[in-house]
Amino acid sequence: MAKKKGGPSDDAKKLAEEVLSSVSRQVKFSIAEYPVSLYVARFADDTEGRYFVPEYQRNLAWNDEQKSQFIESLLVGLPIPFMFFYQTDAGRMEIVDGSQRMRAMRAFLKEGLRLRDLVLVPELNGFQFNDLAEDRRNKLEDVTIRTILLNTDTDPATRAEMFARINRAGTAANEAEIRRGSLPGLVTNLIKELAEAPSFVAATPLSKKAVDQREREELVTRFFAYVNTNSTPEGRFPGYRDRPKKFLYDYLKAANAAAAADPYMIDGMRREFELMLDFVRQTFPYGFQKSRANHAVPRVRFEAISVGSTLALQENPRLEVRPDETERRMRDAEFDRVVVSDGANVRAKLEGRIDLVKNILVGP
Repeated sequence: MAKKKGGPSDDAKKLAEEVLSSVSRQVKFSIAEYPVSLYVARFADDTEGRYFVPEYQRNLAWNDEQKSQFIESLLVGLPIPFMFFYQTDAGRMEIVDGSQRMRAMRAFLKEGLRLRDLVLVPELNGFQFNDLAEDRRNKLEDVTIRTILLNTDTDPATRAEMFARINRAGTAANEAEIRRGSLPGLVTNLIKELAEAPSFVAATPLSKKAVDQREREELVTRFFAYVNTNSTPEGRFPGYRDRPKKFLYDYLKAANAAAAADPYMIDGMRREFELMLDFVRQTFPYGFQKSRANHAVPRVRFEAISVGSTLALQENPRLEVRPDETERRMRDAEFDRVVVSDGANVRAKLEGRIDLVKNILVGP
């Protein structure tokens, strides 16, 4: 039969349906739900326990920060993705997807992992499992995680392909996405609005990958967090501990609450951001970029210029500096040497680069 114009022939459709039915019959599964304690008890090591990691993924490993933050998710009750197991003829469970989570649970409950770099409960940094209160240990052991159990008829090639597809398609949510999803509110909405504004898009040339990862939202969040906590009754950047993740999360949570109680706050933040953007456009020869040919906006450079400019304008709202003079002052202050990504989140460097721009603009 001839192929129909613009699409597959009837024979091709019939063949495709036959193959699809055949392949789908190879993927049969059931769903189970087990407590953390059972997963750990049956996963004594990667290869010999009741549950084991297959050869095609044994070299993959989370670092202690990733393990710790997964444990933190269990402790605070965040939803955990399904795990995928395949039960062999011998009754053992091949971990098709979830080996990193399994290793993290074992490391904490059985191997002495000390929690570190936590975001939501940093007070637990340095804790081991036995440092938790007894009732908290019991609750953690009783947390249940759902698992998809693949039927024994699922062939090895299908299992390996399933693992590959899960890990190709699954991209961990970045911090901007986490904040947007978990902290809805007026300031969160404003950040999204300003990040997508044509004037800001034009001022921040970024790769498609960076845009897709909401890098502009990250930049706007950092601007407001550092500007609005630069001078507080508790000091400068209270709660900042050389890792901005928790600091930015706490800031946005508090800012959303404050905006809900102050009907004028959002308009004021919007005006301040737009004023900064206009000032940078008129004052810095290449805006947030290092040069006209350099199509990138490093976070450290954006933080320094945007926050430093705003602090200078707060001190002198009528401030004007010619672009050529700004360029000369930046060169004299060795701006490009000082404002680099190495150790970028160290508090002293964050404060130093912001103050450097402010002093460059205010002048001698």
